Amino acid sequence: MEQPSDTATDRNHPATAPTILLALTLLGSGCAAPPERPAPEPVDAPVATAPATVATEPQPPGTPPTTDPGPPSGPSDAARRAIRIDLGEQRFTYIEDGEPVHSGPISSGRAGHPTPRGRFAVLAKDIDKVSSRYTNQLGWQAWMPYAIQFHGHYFLHEGWLPGYPDSHGCVRVGERDARFLFERLRLGDRVEVVN
Repeated sequence: MEQPSDTATDRNHPATAPTILLALTLLGSGCAAPPERPAPEPVDAPVATAPATVATEPQPPGTPPTTDPGPPSGPSDAARRAIRIDLGEQRFTYIEDGEPVHSGPISSGRAGHPTPRGRFAVLAKDIDKVSSRYTNQLGWQAWMPYAIQFHGHYFLHEGWLPGYPDSHGCVRVGERDARFLFERLRLGDRVEVVN
C-alpha cells in the first residue's frame, strides 16, 4: 500500500533546489531594462557664481587655463534668431538679431551620409526624439535628445563629438549646446548649412 507523500520530504528533494534557483534566475532576468539617462538639469536652474575653467588646448606649464562661461541661459525674446552650421570648420554659430551669441563644435555627416547644405528652417522640435531610421551600437533605435528638425529626416541634436564628421547626416552638438539651442530656437527660425 502506498504511503501519502510527506510535503517536508518533497521540499528537500535534490531536484527541487536547482529548479527553484533556475526559476528565480529567469524571473529576475525578465526585470532587466536598459539604463535610463539621467534627467536633464532644469532650464531655470540657478547659474553658478564662478564660471567653469576649461583648458581648450594643451598649454605650456604655468599658463592659466582659459575660462569657458558657456552659453547664456534662459529663453530669448530676440526678433530674429538663426543658426549657421559650418561643415568645413565643424562649428555652429547661434545668431540673434544679426549678432553672434554663442558658438560650439559639431559633428556632421560622414562620407556616404552627407549633411545637406543650404538654407532651411526649424520644422519641428522633440526633446526625447528616437530615430526611426538608425540604431546605436547595441541595436536599439538611436536616441536623439533635444532634436531640432531642419530638413526632411535631418536633425540637429545632442550626440557624441569625436572632432570630425561621423553622423548619418544629422548635426550633433554637445549636451549643453543642445539644451541651449533647443531652448532658444523656435519653429520657422532660419538654419543655414554651409561648407
